[in-house]
Amino acid sequence: MSPENGTPAIDPIRIALPSKGHLYEGAVDLLKAAGYKVRRASDRQYEATIGGHPRFHVVFMRPTDIVVQVQEGRCHLGVTGMDVFAEHQDEATDAVVVEADLGYGGCRLVVAVPESWIDVTHMLDLVDLTTEFKDSGKAFRVSTKYGTLTEAHFRRWGIYHYQIIHSDGALELHPTLGISDIIVDLTSSGTTLKDNRLREIEGGKVLDSASCLIGHGPSLQRLIDEGDTGPLALLLDGLDGVRASESRLLLEVVGGPEEGHQAAAVSAFLAQQGAQHVVRGEAWDERGRSCWRVTALAPAGRIASFQRELIRLGARRVVGMPTRFLFDAEGPPSTFDRLREQLAAHSPR
Repeated sequence: MSPENGTPAIDPIRIALPSKGHLYEGAVDLLKAAGYKVRRASDRQYEATIGGHPRFHVVFMRPTDIVVQVQEGRCHLGVTGMDVFAEHQDEATDAVVVEADLGYGGCRLVVAVPESWIDVTHMLDLVDLTTEFKDSGKAFRVSTKYGTLTEAHFRRWGIYHYQIIHSDGALELHPTLGISDIIVDLTSSGTTLKDNRLREIEGGKVLDSASCLIGHGPSLQRLIDEGDTGPLALLLDGLDGVRASESRLLLEVVGGPEEGHQAAAVSAFLAQQGAQHVVRGEAWDERGRSCWRVTALAPAGRIASFQRELIRLGARRVVGMPTRFLFDAEGPPSTFDRLREQLAAHSPR
């Protein structure tokens, strides 16, 4: 009970975000776009609020610590990398994945060997190589931050004779310095590996990763019980709306009164170009004459490439307007609905 007025206290909802880096920047930008602006005075402040949403409380920590704190229920939600969650998944039995890919921070965890190893191009080559090392009495060393994922991947390929070198630092120099023979690390474009004379081998992709949203299952169930208009539902719906609208423009194509037959041709052309929700309607010009109008959701990067064809088909005006939210009744189930079903399926009966 609140000591001031005797009303029941409302529990805060704690969200853990990475304290810095691209995972932090992407999370803050995504929340802001959804209407949840994080108010952090400086990058040395490890707590923050969300403007207009007093129930939410934000804390900042390392991605690995986020998994631990969500698992233990100290934080209701957390943004981390899927690679980090997967590495600690066996320990995080109460943590659930709310959204596996938030749309940024994409990378992959790979096995990389020195470029000079011209005869090692596939994981199967490591089977023979690790056996040779063992037979000669040498340890085949693998540097990685992801021991659990690495061991599971090597086991799938029948590789058992090696030593894991755990390190949280930059791994690319380890083979050159003689710390290890190969590495298992994250890469996005592969440029850093190439710059350090390393290369990914075939069959060496351990995991595709991106920023993800995780949550404490029991805590989320209580928030789900607050219903479709509760704070969890509104937050997840907001994130869904923002992500569905990314890279799309609301396109409006208007033609003259004497060219009404061209609306069908414009609609067909837009559909061929990958536009969605193509709708024909009516508009009026400045003289009050009826004109045709076609609206659609179109890929933002492609509008310039087909505007000339639209004009050739009779368009008088082509306007692309940014979208902030997109909710589609014919789209996939919302994150909130999927989470509700997921938790219900695993709850005690």
